[in-house]
Amino acid sequence: MPRFVILLKNEKLRTYTLISWLIIALTVICFIYAGISGKSRITNLPFFAAGLLIVIFCARFLSKREDFESDSISLAFSIAIIAWIFLQFYWIAALTFVLFLFQDISRRKLTVLVYDDRIVYPSFPKRTIEWKELNNAILKDGILTIDLKNNKLFQNEVLSPTSEMEFNEFCEVRLKGLIK
Repeated sequence: MPRFVILLKNEKLRTYTLISWLIIALTVICFIYAGISGKSRITNLPFFAAGLLIVIFCARFLSKREDFESDSISLAFSIAIIAWIFLQFYWIAALTFVLFLFQDISRRKLTVLVYDDRIVYPSFPKRTIEWKELNNAILKDGILTIDLKNNKLFQNEVLSPTSEMEFNEFCEVRLKGLIK
C-alpha cells in the first residue's frame, strides 16, 4: 500500500486531446470517401460511422461531465475500429488501434506512488525507483522534485493536495536510513 499517492499535472493533455480529435476528423473524411467512392462492400456503413463520430464530437460540447472528453475519444476510436473491420479494411483498423493505444497512454493520469521501499514514477513504461538510487525527493510549492544519483532529475507540478511537510519528512527519514 503506497504511503503517498501524488497526482501530477499532464501539461500536454490539451495537445494530445487536439491530436486525437484531428485523427478522428481524418477518419470521418476517410469514411465519407470510402462511401462515395464505392470502395466498401456495405454501402451505408461508412456514412453511418462518419455520422456517429460527428455526433460524438458534438456531444462533447453538451456534456457537463469532466471525464466525458476521454470517454468520447475512446468511444469514437472504438466505433472507427469496428467500422473499418466490418468494411474489411483490416490494415486501417490496425493502424487506428495503434493510434488509439498511443493516445490512451499519453492521456492517462500521471500518478506517483511512494512506498516505504520505492517510488513508482509514471513514465512509459512505469519506472520503479529504489530509495538507494535517490539523492533527494522533495515536494515544495506544488512541485515534486526527484533527484537521482545518476544525475537525472524529474520535476513536475502536483495536482493532488499532499502535505509537503509530511512528505518531505518521510523522504528524509528514508534517505537518512540508507546513509547509516
